[in-house]
Amino acid sequence: MKTSVIAYVYAIVAAAAASLVGAYLYDSSVQVNLLAGAGLLTFVAFLGAVLNYRVQGSTFGEVSFIPYLTAIVLYPSWATLVVVGAGALVAELIKPKSGLKRAFNVAQIILAGAAATFAYLALGGKALLIDSSFRAVPHVSSVVLFLFVNTFSVAAAIGLAEGKSIVRTWYQGNVAGLPYDVLAILAVYAFARAYVDWNGWGVVALCVVVLGIRLAYQSKHQLETTNKELLELFVHTVEFRDPYTSGHSQRVSRFSRIIAQLVGLSPREIDRVATAALLHDVGKIHEIFAPILQKPGRLTAEERAIMELHPIKSAELVAKISDLQDIVPAVRHHHENWDGTGYPDQLAGKEIPVGSRIIMFADTIDAMTTDRPYRKALSEKEVREELAKYRGIQFDPEICDALLGSQDFSRLFDKNDSGNVHSLTQIIEIVRKRVRTPQVTQKAS
Repeated sequence: MKTSVIAYVYAIVAAAAASLVGAYLYDSSVQVNLLAGAGLLTFVAFLGAVLNYRVQGSTFGEVSFIPYLTAIVLYPSWATLVVVGAGALVAELIKPKSGLKRAFNVAQIILAGAAATFAYLALGGKALLIDSSFRAVPHVSSVVLFLFVNTFSVAAAIGLAEGKSIVRTWYQGNVAGLPYDVLAILAVYAFARAYVDWNGWGVVALCVVVLGIRLAYQSKHQLETTNKELLELFVHTVEFRDPYTSGHSQRVSRFSRIIAQLVGLSPREIDRVATAALLHDVGKIHEIFAPILQKPGRLTAEERAIMELHPIKSAELVAKISDLQDIVPAVRHHHENWDGTGYPDQLAGKEIPVGSRIIMFADTIDAMTTDRPYRKALSEKEVREELAKYRGIQFDPEICDALLGSQDFSRLFDKNDSGNVHSLTQIIEIVRKRVRTPQVTQKAS
């Protein structure tokens, strides 16, 4: 098992314990009457954890961080952190998880909560149960710091497990959610005032809001998952006509996602490129391609000309889906060469959409790394040589340089690397599966 991941989890646990002790030493006094709010809000957070929803595989989403933050600003103290930590632990114990996963989840909440507490108090914040006036600097700082510590701790675990840049991993996993984080700043204060002004009724209102947010997020992710599965089913249907290329589109999509990450595209752009790559060959379902796809041996010049129409047919099909209009150009031009000798429109250089240029790399890499009747799959070294050979001819030279110069180039050859950002549960499962003997340390992807 990769010891760095285990050591990191232990370090987070130790840091959480130290921060809890530090909060106690900073102010050991406790006003028990002020802990009722923390207890009720922790219960709301518990409900949010129980009502989590599946995002993908073993990754789950939940909306429990807002009640935790609300409890902290109501009464920022070591006692509140203990209540929050205890609630988080109970939430972890009710579901089957490894001890390492539970320890990490609870510790990161305590650590993030302690960071928020120290920031709130150091910047002049006062418990809202004592003084309900809004103090922008301590409030905003505490919420931002909580979210940063919480998300960065997960990004660090992913970076260590997969050998990636921690900062880049954090950016890719969280930049898309920044608007929601801004809303959390307002939501935390609103919920805290609801409790201050309405007591238990404020908590009831918070429960309704948490449930509503949960249902909205769950519906959103279920719809996205269903749409993705339908697209993949359609792609499988297309590939039934050419069993030799079975899985080709999925592999090209995976390669495209990794390449897009390596060249620094935004999370949204990465997703769109991966979707375009998944659908780049769907036009082959058209009846004019069926006899050619089933034909053994070499194609005639006329048959090759017909096959060169498939990017156009693919783009026409993708264009029928209103939500995918922005990837139509990437699908249409995925066979355009950098020097203008490709098809169907002989675009050259920067005229070619960046998504198409990435798919060109991914499509070619899949062809090179797949066994053919006339040759075996090429090695990583041979693929590097071929990419360098056709740099500036078939391939975008800037993307080629970034790809070949990246220390993560080998990810393309790791079949366990889906190109997605993993949750800690998935990381631990990956590491666990790579264990061969207790004495041998394996590198996790």
